[in-house]
Amino acid sequence: MRPALARQMIQTALAAASVLTLVIVMSPAEADSDAQSGERTAPVRLGPEQNWSVRLPEVDKVVYKGELIQDNKNVETNGIHSIDVLYSLAFVTGKYIKEYGKDEELQTEADKVLLPYRTALGNFTYRELVQRGLNKTAVGGSKKWVEFNAPSVAEWVVEVTPSFILTQDQSAIVLNNHISIYAPGSPSEPLYKNLIRIVSDPRDEPDPAGFWMMGGSERLKEESANLFARSLEIAWGQIDNASPKDDPAHPKTIRYRQGKSEKMERAGVIDMRCNRAVVRTLRGWLMSVPLARGDATGNECDNKLSKNLY
Repeated sequence: MRPALARQMIQTALAAASVLTLVIVMSPAEADSDAQSGERTAPVRLGPEQNWSVRLPEVDKVVYKGELIQDNKNVETNGIHSIDVLYSLAFVTGKYIKEYGKDEELQTEADKVLLPYRTALGNFTYRELVQRGLNKTAVGGSKKWVEFNAPSVAEWVVEVTPSFILTQDQSAIVLNNHISIYAPGSPSEPLYKNLIRIVSDPRDEPDPAGFWMMGGSERLKEESANLFARSLEIAWGQIDNASPKDDPAHPKTIRYRQGKSEKMERAGVIDMRCNRAVVRTLRGWLMSVPLARGDATGNECDNKLSKNLY
């Protein structure tokens, strides 16, 4: 299969999103797993004295990718933009091109944006990322990380799979973190699981690579840790508070910034502050995004982490 043909098939699939309200293409097992995202049986309060651990991912180095820019990246049909549609299409097209080994060609081109950061990212481990993130997280009592293959412990355990995307304009970082929270004594079945996406506020810097690499890449690592810490706090907030069924019944179109681009998402609003919003997408995933100018609230931050993060 020629690369040009593979790209043409991707573009055709993306164009189909403009005439579909929502596309969900998954195997029964995947659909069942996805439907459970964000679910739990009852609110659970994590007291300030309760300890918890983060189980490290199986791989050692933090995963960073360059942002893939699609030709049809801001499609809106009948009020539904679809990061959800695009994720579903990505499952189809990604699976297809992976079968023919062409996905690496597309991602390799996008990853060229990471060239100024190769040395720094090559030394950035999940141990460092998680420890930095835990230092910024105020939830519960004492916190530590454990190795991927460590035996189960008699405390709360959070399994994480964080990966990062650098926008092509290098002005923002996006975290995708698959999180599962296990209650003490229940190592086999998570009490809560979800995909949490955090989009950082864009940085308006004339030399973005110089900005992120300042202090020996300290700013890049700190921003990554901030995003990771925020994803943990959002997850704990969801398990600690009201049921997802209490979210607004009628979703709205959220306009937000991803780097210097404006995107849209059809979602229910969970929280809005600091000119940012935490929303639940139509698939149940959670996003924390910087609002576009027209949707920004202008209210003050009342959360210390939010002040530091955004």
